[in-house]
Amino acid sequence: MNWKTLLLLTLLPSTSLAADLRIYPTFTEVQQPAAPTFTFPLSQWRWIQPGSFTVTGAPAALSLQPADLDWLRAQQGQAVTWVRPGHAPVPATLDRAEDLLLRLATGEFVHAQRHELAFPDRPPLQGGVTVTLNGLNTTTPATLLYRTQALAWQPRYALNAQGTAATLAALAQITNLSDQVFTAQKVDLYAGSVQQPSGPVPGQVQVTSAEVGGGGGQLTAAADVTLNQIRGVGEVRGLQRYTLPGGLTAGRGESLIRPFLTPKVSAFTRYANVQSYFDGQNRSGAASRRYKFTSSLSLPTGGIDVREGGLLVGSVVLPAVQAGRPVDLDLGVDPELRYVKTVKRTGVQKDEQGRVLSTSFGVTYAFVSTKSSGIKVNVREQLYARSVSVDGQTPQAGQVALTRQVNVPAGGKASLSFTLKVVN
Repeated sequence: MNWKTLLLLTLLPSTSLAADLRIYPTFTEVQQPAAPTFTFPLSQWRWIQPGSFTVTGAPAALSLQPADLDWLRAQQGQAVTWVRPGHAPVPATLDRAEDLLLRLATGEFVHAQRHELAFPDRPPLQGGVTVTLNGLNTTTPATLLYRTQALAWQPRYALNAQGTAATLAALAQITNLSDQVFTAQKVDLYAGSVQQPSGPVPGQVQVTSAEVGGGGGQLTAAADVTLNQIRGVGEVRGLQRYTLPGGLTAGRGESLIRPFLTPKVSAFTRYANVQSYFDGQNRSGAASRRYKFTSSLSLPTGGIDVREGGLLVGSVVLPAVQAGRPVDLDLGVDPELRYVKTVKRTGVQKDEQGRVLSTSFGVTYAFVSTKSSGIKVNVREQLYARSVSVDGQTPQAGQVALTRQVNVPAGGKASLSFTLKVVN
């Protein structure tokens, strides 16, 4: 490859890439037909995990080198200028491109940094990488695989409650953070936990979404979304797999929205919740708002908007859901439903030496509502002791959690009580 061809490739950061894509929540695995060389400009390389390159289908050795190295080699023996801050420019000759070895007019040799060199001709862009597949048999089909953090996806949900019923809508948002165009006919989405290196990947430039495509990109809903309904195709070793019929083209800095799953909702209920740890002290506060339902389908984790008749009442994270298992969403405190918890010591049992063996308590929760409708309140009290008896029942050892419920009328009051005998 001559340097002019290399320069042309390096200057095309938005070139469309035809490949098969496996899109995960934080990265994408790209699969494309193998060729002897691939050149990635910096705008693409900054997102790629260098250690993720592999070749399947045919044996080949991989090597990675700076994309401008061939151009530098063409400059060997040519005059350059060594420019350093605070020093006068020094005429020199580029003796060796690989380590930027210079020969000075005095005959001495010195290593320079790339940014310290001034060339008589315009150099190509820096930061790109050329991947070379050595020993590749071009008559045998082979595939190059690598991972990029430029493309990822997340599910988005909307729970809309109306009276005693609720519906759940699901969308998939595919986001391209780079200025590269991804084009693929075969696209699979994967949800679940895939271990990745924590922190910066060695050799990778770290950037934020604000540096690419003018920020978060544009949110696009395609006109043919009904034709591109994402389908679930099963579970693979703890990962959920979905396929996108019709392929995908994700433009520079673009976010695409596609219809996702269509789960049915059952056992929908609203309630308030109070959770407390027993320490013998009085407490007061506000209950939290809870929405509980069961989904007919397993759902990967993602953001969920909760609405009442179209009005947004909360936006939280939906944890991974197993089909047929209840989902419990906490939408935060409800200042219209407050409680006062009162704890009274009702008795102490001691041994002959006066040591306390057990202590009895009476606990009361008093609720005051200024809400326009009645609400069921769930109280969960947790305590840890050598032995605990609740309301005179059989003692339990270790950590004990008790649950009580009460209905609080609109604009009214209600209370619930229980007794505890704690053995030291």
